[in-house]
Amino acid sequence: MKSLLTVGAMVAASIGLMASPALASPAAGARTIASCKAQGEYAICDAAGTARHHPVTIVLHVRAYPRQSVQGAWSIVCSRGFSAGSSSGQFNGGTPINRTLHHPYRHPDSCIVSADGQLSHVGHLHLWLTYRS
Repeated sequence: MKSLLTVGAMVAASIGLMASPALASPAAGARTIASCKAQGEYAICDAAGTARHHPVTIVLHVRAYPRQSVQGAWSIVCSRGFSAGSSSGQFNGGTPINRTLHHPYRHPDSCIVSADGQLSHVGHLHLWLTYRS
């Protein structure tokens, strides 16, 4: 009986987590372009890859444990037909970070995306890039 109650509580908690939009993954339903992980004092990681199939929204995600300030930069080169355009920027702020990156075309064919980040103290860093078509 006790194990049945434990299973019931775990199922109820799982349903509650799935139903809560605030706790849902920011990348749910998105495709991952690239990711990196690093740890240590002032840890740095770089991620780069290609968003294929007409990316509409490209998002930079950064997590640090323990939570702390992270700084970095990003760059995007997109193609549409025989044209290419680029955009880039920097970021600085406390984690978690979920930043939508602006690309040069409204409906590009594909985009090459890169980003890097550095911790302000010692810890674990996880940076990843996602997109939606």
